[in-house]
Amino acid sequence: MPEYLPPPSTCDLSAQPCDIKSALADVERRLAATQALARIGDWTLERDTARVTWSPELFRMVERPLEWGVPDVNEVLSYVSAESLERTRDAFWHAIDSGERLSIEQEVVLPSGARRHQSTVIVPVADANGRVFMLYGTVQDITERKALEAERMKHMARVAELSRRLLEVGEHERRQLATALHDRASPNLAALKLIFANIASALPATMSSELGLLLDDAKALLADTDTSIREICTTLRPATLDYAGLAPAIREYADQFARLNRTRVELDLDDRTAKLPAGLQTLLFRIVQEAFTNCAKHASATIVRISLHCVDEQIRLQVHDDGCGFNPAQLGQPGGATPGLGLITMRERAELAGGHFQIRSAPGAGTMIEVELAAPDCKC
Repeated sequence: MPEYLPPPSTCDLSAQPCDIKSALADVERRLAATQALARIGDWTLERDTARVTWSPELFRMVERPLEWGVPDVNEVLSYVSAESLERTRDAFWHAIDSGERLSIEQEVVLPSGARRHQSTVIVPVADANGRVFMLYGTVQDITERKALEAERMKHMARVAELSRRLLEVGEHERRQLATALHDRASPNLAALKLIFANIASALPATMSSELGLLLDDAKALLADTDTSIREICTTLRPATLDYAGLAPAIREYADQFARLNRTRVELDLDDRTAKLPAGLQTLLFRIVQEAFTNCAKHASATIVRISLHCVDEQIRLQVHDDGCGFNPAQLGQPGGATPGLGLITMRERAELAGGHFQIRSAPGAGTMIEVELAAPDCKC
């Protein structure tokens, strides 16, 4: 059962002094109960005398018996872990010298050997001349919060790792499917072309006039199917990306995009990006591919410009179109557009690699997609 504390005694200041003392004792009792509930202690430190005061809750937080009395400054610092000691000292001196209020987090080592995390707020108190003569502070135990944060970060890292693994599996499946289509379907189509050509040449003149048009249609259908399979293979996983690198793969895909969508594509590509790790080249290609797809679906653009450069161990990719544009601030808002899967995928790919993804757009002013990624192992 929680302790019940009656309402504070009201007293007339003109009445007996005992009423004032009773009210003050009541307030102190309530403050102690509140600090125990919130696990917050408070303290003061006088600058000139180094005199320290502690609230009862602060004693409990560091497992110090009340009978031992308030520790001096050196003994207070003995509770602070070696990793946090210098930072704690610097914070106290900074508060005294500057008069600025500040907050720090530090680790303390209890007599039992347990380690706890605490958040300390330091408030300088100055005299009429502006000189800090005392520090007042509060200390809150944040061990459970830090544990929850660490657990959350662990789960986030796990989710990120699973997402990266899913992307790797997806790329592997794409590569296998593209290879199977190319290696199995393309030779068969080439063989069919030869068969139809042989049939056409072997037909008697009387039958050739009758079946010639049908054979021509069959040849045209085979050629169209062969072109479609090549485009599908390029979309799934361009072989150029594996044997020639990122820039040639983007050029090949840009040619296909321009041909199919009747859109001019201008490229400014750094061929030195071939030095990038294979996984990073794949990631950048997929972002470019998704940007092309979004442009074809939504932008109604006449020109798409792609810039890819590697400078100072940073990779910067920009995809800019002169299409209809939109208001990025309204994405996901009531009455605004819903972010498409393409935008979400591009952002997630960039952020999973530790990069930065940004969209700049305005109605009637086109769209700019910018991705920046670190490549510390690549000296471009």
